[in-house]
Amino acid sequence: MSGDYWEEEVFSMPPLAALGKTSASDVFDWLELHFPFTGGKIDWRRVDGRHKHWRIDDEQLLAASASREICARIRPGSTVEHVGDGLSPYGVRFTGGEAASVTAALLEVPEHHYFLAEDRAWIVVVSFEGDLDVLDRVGT
Repeated sequence: MSGDYWEEEVFSMPPLAALGKTSASDVFDWLELHFPFTGGKIDWRRVDGRHKHWRIDDEQLLAASASREICARIRPGSTVEHVGDGLSPYGVRFTGGEAASVTAALLEVPEHHYFLAEDRAWIVVVSFEGDLDVLDRVGT
């Protein structure tokens, strides 16, 4: 054992084990190029596009709401990328058929979560403090 609990016990188990891995730094580099940040968080007040925000203190309701928003945006044959800003050892990719179970498993990891359409048409951000932000981008 290497001692990385999240990689060994969470990302090595279904439904996360079979997912394609990505470089989290590539996604974070893209985010930093395309979004304004304040204090390490996206400054949603300065973002272009259709933005929705919810504050949800119930963890189960937050996860269900995030999953619903992600599943509603996935187009057939497309891929979603996920990165976490703390404990996730790498980014992962998944498809619509896997979205509900994968989203639920990823949201078990206590960190900020960024779910992005592969074409960057939308982004769903979930914080462990209970914020759910959804942006449908105009002119990606």
